[in-house]
Amino acid sequence: MADQTDVQHLVKQLMAGATPAEGKALLDALMNGQVTSIFEKLERDERPDLLPVPERPRGYRVRLDLHGAKPPIWRRLELPGDLTLPRVHVAIQAAMGWYDSHLHRFRTGNDPRSACFATEFDLDEGDDGMPEADVRLDQILAEKGDELWYEYDFGDGWDHKLVVEAVLDGPPATVRCTAGRMACPPEDCGGIWGYDEIAAWVRSGYDDALLPQSFDDAEHGRDWLPLDWHPDHFDLDEINDALTIASAGALMALLGQRADPMTADDARQAGAPWAGFTSAQAIALEKLAEVGRFDWMARTSSRADRVGQLLESLEAIGVPYARVREAMQSIGYGRRELEGLDRWATLAT
Repeated sequence: MADQTDVQHLVKQLMAGATPAEGKALLDALMNGQVTSIFEKLERDERPDLLPVPERPRGYRVRLDLHGAKPPIWRRLELPGDLTLPRVHVAIQAAMGWYDSHLHRFRTGNDPRSACFATEFDLDEGDDGMPEADVRLDQILAEKGDELWYEYDFGDGWDHKLVVEAVLDGPPATVRCTAGRMACPPEDCGGIWGYDEIAAWVRSGYDDALLPQSFDDAEHGRDWLPLDWHPDHFDLDEINDALTIASAGALMALLGQRADPMTADDARQAGAPWAGFTSAQAIALEKLAEVGRFDWMARTSSRADRVGQLLESLEAIGVPYARVREAMQSIGYGRRELEGLDRWATLAT
């Protein structure tokens, strides 16, 4: 039997595409304790159909839109076609500005009941489905206009639509953002409706009359928001810095259990300049790169605690802070990110 959160998510999925009559029948079934029928309905969804892997990799220029946002929140990305879906997930998180602190799911259409791919979490929970880790982007997208949908945070329900604008002659060397608009909404703000309230309040200059009900007062609201957050902010360089840092995730698969220092060739293949570090040091640096970028903006955050712990760990395994700072700067950390690291390094000592 599903828990309450599971049931709420399933009802949301089913109601999104239901007629009024179907919706009433589903609610009646739920009220009568017939939860099993909801699971059976979902289980009838077909598995995704995949295209054959192309003989040679291709690239895509895509537009990624946060569904329902007005004005639009979007990013234009260039993606290699041979990216697996978990790596597409990482790229979406970095390009949008999410923190990757909630579950996600890829699906083939707008309807929440569309065929979807199983995440590692789904499989660990015993769910069946086509593993997203086995699927490449070019097995889903082939030509201009093709779509892929991505949902993040089932509670807030952030739906993203990825649409192919052009098929490139060859895959780009790296994932990059070429254009976009608007800042990513704050995490856990209550979905698109909560975001709209917060955005209107910030745009008003923090007018008390527009203070969202989720905040006790203006001070609470401003402390809760990321530092200097504004809904109309967009910085292309910051986005590409985040994508560079996110690409370091490829390092994990290459390193395995290696204990010897990486060569320059190994580092280039991993997509991150960790040459000369042992695998333990490189893994800690990669983890710091993964979480550290976002913590400079958080006044109170469990992620900030993780930054401090990672800095202490790196010191313990022979990487002094000066070298850590140099490594983070080499993969695109800007002035404010480095200042944030300086602050947490001071607190950790």
